[in-house]
Parts: sequence; C-alpha cells; structure tokens
Amino acid sequence: MEKADNEMYALVDEEFLAKFSNQHLNYMKKLYYSFYAGYCKRIKRKPLTSEDFFKNMHLRRFQLYQLCCPYCGTVSLCIHDKKESKTAGYNFCHSCGRTSTLKNLQKHLARFVRIKRMNRISIQAVAEHRPETEKWLLAYDCYQIEIIELASIIEVLFRDYFEALLFISCESKKDSFLEKIVRKYTGNDFMNIEKTNDIYKKAFGIEIRKNLNAETWDDLLDIVNLRNMIVHNNGQVDKRFESTSTFRRWKDRVDIPLIKIEDEDIAKLLSSVIDAVIIISNLYLKEYYQRRNRVIANYYFNKENAYDFFADME
Repeated sequence: MEKADNEMYALVDEEFLAKFSNQHLNYMKKLYYSFYAGYCKRIKRKPLTSEDFFKNMHLRRFQLYQLCCPYCGTVSLCIHDKKESKTAGYNFCHSCGRTSTLKNLQKHLARFVRIKRMNRISIQAVAEHRPETEKWLLAYDCYQIEIIELASIIEVLFRDYFEALLFISCESKKDSFLEKIVRKYTGNDFMNIEKTNDIYKKAFGIEIRKNLNAETWDDLLDIVNLRNMIVHNNGQVDKRFESTSTFRRWKDRVDIPLIKIEDEDIAKLLSSVIDAVIIISNLYLKEYYQRRNRVIANYYFNKENAYDFFADME
C-alpha cells in the first residue's frame, strides 16, 4: 500500500492545509485556530498566537485531527495531547465504527487465512485415513469454500469502495434512501468483474481492468465463474460454466461433472486477489485524497454557525 496510516483521520498540519483551495484556506485556518483556542480556554491554558500555531504543527503538543469518514459521511474534529499519549490512536469512525481501508482489507483477508488453515488441518487428517484417494477429491469441498470466500472479498472490496467514492463525490451525508436506490440499481453487479469495471468507469472514470495485468484480471474472472458454478450448481460443471472464458482456461482440468482444483490453484488465485486489492485500494485512496479537503471545507462552510460555534469556545 502507498500509505499504511488511517486515511480517515488527517493530522492538521502544513501539508494538510496546503491541499485546501485558495478560496477555502483562510476560512479553514480560522476555524481550526478557533477550535484550538477554545480547547485552551477550557483547560485554562494560554493559546499560541495564530501565527505561531500554524508553524511546525506536527511538533506541537496539541494537535488537531480531522475525521472525514467516506463510509457514513461524518466530518468532525478532535484534539490530541501528546503529553497524554505519544500516538493519537484514532482508529475508528466514532459514528459508524468503520476503520481504515487497510484495516478493513486485513480483516477480510484474515478470515480467508483462518478458513484455509482449518481446511488444511482437516484435509491432512482425512488424507491419513484415506491415502488411496487423490488429494484434490478429498479437498474438493474445502477448496470450493475457499473460492467462495475469495469471491466474497472481491465483491465487498468493489461495493465498499464504490459507496465510499459515491459519498466523496456527492459531498453529502449518506442518505439511506439514496443508498437503497444505488444498491437496487447495482444489485449483485459487484460480483461480476466486467460489470464492476463498467460501473466504476461510468461513475468515476476509473477503468479497473486497465490497471490490472491480464493474468490477475483472468484470475478474478475465474474466481467469480467458479464461485457461480459452486453456488448455483453445487460444484458441478454445467452448461453455463462451459460458456465462460474460465472453462476454456480450465477445460483440461475438467473431470465431468467435477473440475480438478489443486492447492496450487488456490495459492495462485489468492495471490491475484491480494495484487488486485493493493492496486484497487491505491486507486480508491488517490480519488479519496483528491476530494477529501473539498468535502471537509464544504461541510463546515455549509454547516449553520460552524465557525461561530468554535469562536464561542475561545
């Protein structure tokens, strides 16, 4: 990943402020200083002058952190006292409980690792009692479960990023009715890699396929097509599966009505999912960082008495 920190929370420093447009910068600086000064008033501490406050901000004892949650639309400010704790430790949105992109992905991949670990223990135990049976037959059901889980990771990845970018693009609090409309329109399209590519291209100008190499793209297609066969035909090759590009790549592995899946195949498919996760996450983060400061500025500017509220705290 390009950044391993929590993109939801930004340290308010010179680098962060530089990302505001000229029309927003002065307003945001006044707002941030008012928040800081109001905090100093509450703890009975003399605040720095505005000029000093905006110098070497990353070295200051009191640091502001700006939350901009792309999942629920919450925008809020908090303050960190370095004497109380060396690290800020802001890991979750206080409204929806979601965490950073990286943490979300780690959670999903960790689930796959747990499933795979338990499956390998089971396969080894069964193989010891049935040494005459080929391993791929013994492990057939286990490998299917793992392919279904990989497909779920892909679907969740695409759906969550789409909804997050939709909020960032609309620059408004997420609306449950709008969300229902979007989900009804997209349905299970995020399970279909080609439809997903079309949705992202139309909505955000992002062409996922162009950012993935051909092998990774084909592996994602194979995961989804294998998953559909497993779920809709109980793991047996059917006419629908035979019409897919996956069948053409895997036809030498077909043992009607089954398809020979090996441990090496799972490892290869997992590797492609991880590659895709990294690439797509960085595409998402690039869009998020480009839009974030404008969303924050417009939120406060359109919030009734936002500046006055902070000013009253001084």
